[in-house]
Amino acid sequence: MDHRTLLDFMAVAEKLKCSTRHSWTSSGRRESVAEHTYRLCVFAWLVKEDFPECDMERVMKLCLFHDIGEAYTGDIPCFEKGSEDEETENDAVRQIAELLPEPHSEELLRLREELEENRTMEAKLVHALDKMEALIQHNEAPIESWLPLEYELQMTYGQEQAEVHPYLKHLRKMVEQDSVDKMEEAADQALDLQMQKASGEVPGYSVRKGAEAMDRGRVVELLRSTPWAKDRDSNVILQAMENSIPYGIYDPDGYMAGYARIISDLSTTFYLMDVVVDEKYRGRGLGKMLLDAVMEDVGHLYGILHTADAQGLYRRYGFTEILDKTDQIMEKP
Repeated sequence: MDHRTLLDFMAVAEKLKCSTRHSWTSSGRRESVAEHTYRLCVFAWLVKEDFPECDMERVMKLCLFHDIGEAYTGDIPCFEKGSEDEETENDAVRQIAELLPEPHSEELLRLREELEENRTMEAKLVHALDKMEALIQHNEAPIESWLPLEYELQMTYGQEQAEVHPYLKHLRKMVEQDSVDKMEEAADQALDLQMQKASGEVPGYSVRKGAEAMDRGRVVELLRSTPWAKDRDSNVILQAMENSIPYGIYDPDGYMAGYARIISDLSTTFYLMDVVVDEKYRGRGLGKMLLDAVMEDVGHLYGILHTADAQGLYRRYGFTEILDKTDQIMEKP
């Protein structure tokens, strides 16, 4: 390749440094297409041992030039890009290829065609990694940079592409969990801020402990309002309360607004169960106030609980998922 052609093509590649993507970096600035391309190549290099069936040299080339057309078109986010945009980008790749002599021009067009047809395992791998790299970047960026629609995209984007290989499918699940954790943490922080604005306390509410302090009728009502105990016999609910250490949270008028109980020897282990706050009283920090009282008593012990959707709350008290069990089991070391 003659020197002038080489320098002209280098000038085209430089435009990828200037073309910014919708994604933001962890430092709070827009990411360039060139930065995305670089890390996609790193991504492919890191997983090469897990795809022995793939020609990894071709995978790296596909990664290197997968967004070369954006040197002319700029980046268009996935949720805005249509078929016309795809054709415009294909035209741009053809124009860029014309700058190169053979065999480079032909090779660049073949790489683009392979990605477009998406028939080879190499192309499928690049498409899956490309989408996951964007998801990872969003997880690393400040959540304030997310658009409202991206909360759902973090759960759905790239799922189909990841289905082509068990390794990719598992990795996509981990990226999804990172997104869930990030959203839960943001929700917790927003709740904390809201409570701080309300002086950090819940005025007039109090936590009472022991079976004699519980409103037995309300204990039954509260548990019957939950998906896990809606069909539980009232006698079983009350007997379980009496054989446990129960906690209730009461409003200024003495109305029981929340309930929790633990099973414990008070020396080594406790099992946290039946944590519930009346739906009408949620969003006021009562769940935190209730758990604060429980953890003040047994927070120094080994603890375990089951939860379907409140992992973010319990992490604040030191609980973590048991990774080799189901994802609904957590433990507090």
